[in-house]
Amino acid sequence: MHTINHAIIHKLVKAKHGKAAVVERAEVLSITDPVTKLVLAIHDLYASKASKGYGRFEADEVNYPSASILRNVFLQKKIGFFEASKLLLSVLASKAGAVALATGGYVLMAHVTNEAGVSWFIVAIINNVNGSVINDATLEVVDAMHVDIENLRVAGRVNLTDWAKVDADIRYIGFLKQRGEVADYFKVFLGCNELIADTEETKKLVNALKKFAKSQGLDQKQEEEFLQSAFNYCNERNKNDEPLSLEALSNMAWPNDPQTLQAAFVEGDVQISDGFVPDGRSIKALMRMKYKTEYWTIDIDRHALSQGYAHYNQKKGELTLLKLPAKLKEELDYEMKDDA
Repeated sequence: MHTINHAIIHKLVKAKHGKAAVVERAEVLSITDPVTKLVLAIHDLYASKASKGYGRFEADEVNYPSASILRNVFLQKKIGFFEASKLLLSVLASKAGAVALATGGYVLMAHVTNEAGVSWFIVAIINNVNGSVINDATLEVVDAMHVDIENLRVAGRVNLTDWAKVDADIRYIGFLKQRGEVADYFKVFLGCNELIADTEETKKLVNALKKFAKSQGLDQKQEEEFLQSAFNYCNERNKNDEPLSLEALSNMAWPNDPQTLQAAFVEGDVQISDGFVPDGRSIKALMRMKYKTEYWTIDIDRHALSQGYAHYNQKKGELTLLKLPAKLKEELDYEMKDDA
């Protein structure tokens, strides 16, 4: 259960290659059922999208003033939500005006709290779209306008609860990632310093892929094929020093239902950033299992289990290596001949 504490809609007027202007609403929205449905629909849709970037506020609050505005309204309670929304709209217009391809729309801002007391500030640019509905009285098809949230492209969210913890390891800002300047200007508007550590992001991705494979009830061969496809995509990006796309990865590794895999990337708010270059060493964990003790080190390819080169007895907790190379067998025979 989520509570909508405040919500407002302003308008950003901006055509491609044009200047930006604003139309301000005179007061906050009443929290009616339609407003609640819209805000929660955008909140849920944002949360479900895998292509996001994450970070923290920039330290420079002169050039990136959104942090100070949000601090004044939510943390220090110096100004109200309505006044803050107008200040943020002005910042958004200035950043959008500097980008030729940026376009305008209705700017929804909301303060949402869930049943656990976690609060978010949400901002999204939405538009209306033409459609059709059936008149229930006449059964005629008539034109109707509705908010086009399915094609949500520009949105961001600040976890106010995490921000207040002042923890340097927490990434409390997220925003939808697109290709090109449009995503960049919105990130600049939020004042988000996107923190991407390729190795850490890769490890989170590998864990998510392994967890997904187990959740689908795949047999050993199917799991290997899935992880191999994911590895091939990530390895290609690594070799070419190119950022990955979680959407493209999902389409390649799980082509029959890519949306299900994308949903796994955001399950539990794991915060896997889109657009990082996969770390070559970390992605090997998709296809290899490595472990080291005081007495031995093992580095085994997953295919060894399915191809009969190794056998794991789960009940006994024993791993048996099979089809040993002649030279290894010869060395072992030499070492053990006295015992024989």
